[in-house]
Amino acid sequence: MPSKLLAAVFFACLLCQTAARAQTPQGLQESDAQRVVGISSAAIAPDGRHAVVLVSRIVWDEDRRRSEIVLVDLPSGKQRVLTYDRKGLSSPVFSPDGTRIAFIADSGEGDDAQSQVFVMPLDGGDARPITSAKDGVEQFQWRPDGKAIAYTAADPQPDRKGADRFRDSFIFTTEPITQRERPQPVHLFVVGDEGGKAEQLTFGPQTVATGEAESTLSWSPDGKTIAFTQAPNAILNDESYSRVMLLDVASRKLTPLTSHTAWEGNALFSPDGKHIAYFYSDGDNQIALNQVYVTAPGAGNGTPVSAPFDRAVSGAAWLPDSSGLLFTAPDRGNLALVRAPLAGALSKEDTNGFEIGGLGDLARDGSTVFDCSKTDQAQELCYRSHDGTVTRLTNFNAAISAKAAARAQIVTYPTSVQVEGDAVLYTPPGFSPARKYPMVVYIHGGPTSSSRLGFDFYAQVMAARGWLVLRPNYRGSDNLGYRYQHAVLYDPDEGPGKDIMAAVDAVRARGIVDDRRIAVSGWSYGGIMTAWMISKYHIWAAAVSGASVNDWATDYGVADDSLSDRDLFHGSPYAPGNAQEWRRASAISYARDVTTPVLILSDIGDNRDPFATSSMYWRALRDNHKDATLRVWPVNGHFPRDPVRSADVYHYWIGFIADHFR
Repeated sequence: MPSKLLAAVFFACLLCQTAARAQTPQGLQESDAQRVVGISSAAIAPDGRHAVVLVSRIVWDEDRRRSEIVLVDLPSGKQRVLTYDRKGLSSPVFSPDGTRIAFIADSGEGDDAQSQVFVMPLDGGDARPITSAKDGVEQFQWRPDGKAIAYTAADPQPDRKGADRFRDSFIFTTEPITQRERPQPVHLFVVGDEGGKAEQLTFGPQTVATGEAESTLSWSPDGKTIAFTQAPNAILNDESYSRVMLLDVASRKLTPLTSHTAWEGNALFSPDGKHIAYFYSDGDNQIALNQVYVTAPGAGNGTPVSAPFDRAVSGAAWLPDSSGLLFTAPDRGNLALVRAPLAGALSKEDTNGFEIGGLGDLARDGSTVFDCSKTDQAQELCYRSHDGTVTRLTNFNAAISAKAAARAQIVTYPTSVQVEGDAVLYTPPGFSPARKYPMVVYIHGGPTSSSRLGFDFYAQVMAARGWLVLRPNYRGSDNLGYRYQHAVLYDPDEGPGKDIMAAVDAVRARGIVDDRRIAVSGWSYGGIMTAWMISKYHIWAAAVSGASVNDWATDYGVADDSLSDRDLFHGSPYAPGNAQEWRRASAISYARDVTTPVLILSDIGDNRDPFATSSMYWRALRDNHKDATLRVWPVNGHFPRDPVRSADVYHYWIGFIADHFR
């Protein structure tokens, strides 16, 4: 072939290859996090013709999210933005007649801004606040006639002047060490839909469940009774002792719904007012299934209608005719939607392959909306029609989904619990079973959680680097039934560690893993298990342990969930005979055995898995001459809430692994 012709052919082939590469999505990159659109708080109008959804976008240079409430016409799919860049925006809900929406947003300026309930008409007009709670509103619910709203707000801290401003000591009990003031009880109020003076309905040191323990507020259809969850105080740790109470609005008399004294919540009156559904777990929900019970006022504890499904229930809604409920529960690779009639057998509903988000109220025709995703499709708004058909309505994340090129599948493996374990395995774009790839074991938190086949941004980012990403559901996970979840009791590390290794071995057996480049990582309980895995197994090229409990006894003394810690063991580490059990389960006890380079990550003000144990673990590794780095963020909370720091966590996480995969 003449040289000129050869050059022309070569150049043409090069152009074709370049064009092909340009047309083929190469996977998500870390920087794409700035463009992910948040979809949450979906709600449907009572007549089933409209939906509202909270849509948030990142303003990167200002390190914040700009949120809007978007109204969607369900027959046509047309959208209209109802609010513009309101701060503190959350919880949009239609009025009972569907002509207005109420939502929570900040009212006031600067340090004086507090979250209040706003009401706005759908046919035009401005939103206006109808509450004026001094320290802000926690949650709210329309009264069935639409003429009033019940809401919750904390007792305000007392005003102090002069030297009294500095007399701020308080009696410390089971709060986390990050606490700086005594948590104030949260109480119920009712206010008219036009605003005005609110009427306080509950009083005293007991509290409406709040914060992470927040539960439902549910009016009886006649508007005479409110069902809510009460806890002994506003300390999160003590809200395990929660129970459903019925409040007679006129007399303010409180009556317990059942004889239970703990682990109860999320009460819902049936549309006909004859029944009340509620959640209950017979023990801490790390080791006991959360189930839906149905009873009636004065009828006792009722019946666990979800029990035949043998999964931990996460959400529920009444069918419009009060004949039963829909509930959601993790089940293998998806969040299942299950119909539970009051008379008859349970049945799983088809979700058209979507991983669905939280389940809200149903419209009068039985339709509903929720956020939804797939492995390669970021969150959008989905509509479930009255006949059960699920369809996607929006394309807010079309650009992100177009780049989500990694595929995922369920991998199963045997466990010593006699339950088949499972994991989600992501394969990189262009995956070939004839090649070997680096693999990152990316462990979920909880343990009462699970990895499923929904959209996982950072799993996609890791896979786009050419890595396999394995997300194992170790014992304690909530997607495989009571036996598997309960098996974490008295065995918070060793048994889960064996499950994680069984998942790793199942993938290695396929011949697709580069055994020289396997990393392990996770946040929260995933961080706990990462520290355990590098103590007991030595196959890792690198490890990233975020927000870990490396010394269980220390965590018991300083965290906001010490009761949950105690419930995993045979009682307090300080009770006679118990200390050794707690030490045996703590990764810090095995620091001398670590052979893996490890990056430890933490928030300084973490209330759940306090920074203290991460600092202790780093010192233990350093003093044993191990390769360990501790990186911290100077913020409060279990994970950074702002978009820049959130992305920063994963930047160092992924970068550390990449450096050790070279």
